[in-house]
Amino acid sequence: MEKDGITVEELELRWKEVLDATFSAVQRHPEAYRALKSLTEAVVRQPLDVRDYLPTARKLAGLLRTLDPEGGNSLFHHFEARIAPTSVWHVNLFRLECRDLLDHLSAFDEWRVARHGLRIVK
Repeated sequence: MEKDGITVEELELRWKEVLDATFSAVQRHPEAYRALKSLTEAVVRQPLDVRDYLPTARKLAGLLRTLDPEGGNSLFHHFEARIAPTSVWHVNLFRLECRDLLDHLSAFDEWRVARHGLRIVK
């Protein structure tokens, strides 16, 4: 059923395009991806002093920009504006955006494992 001018198939196609663009970005910058995940996890799991908010937000936005410098259709592009210090006015909202980013990255990692048959070895 089509509501609001978009179909489920179109939404699924958009999601696949975002995942493909995200995969390409991670292949180009795997170190930046690991750093992004690590810093995002730290923001979500540990207290963040208000004095550390601006440098942390700038670093996260910089990593997102590194991963998708052309502003393509990846998850990184979609979150860069949401994470930028000019977009978030309160540390708790920043943590909420980081939690959402982390959830999207987890969905991406699950897709990548399923698609490519990857296994995580610890």
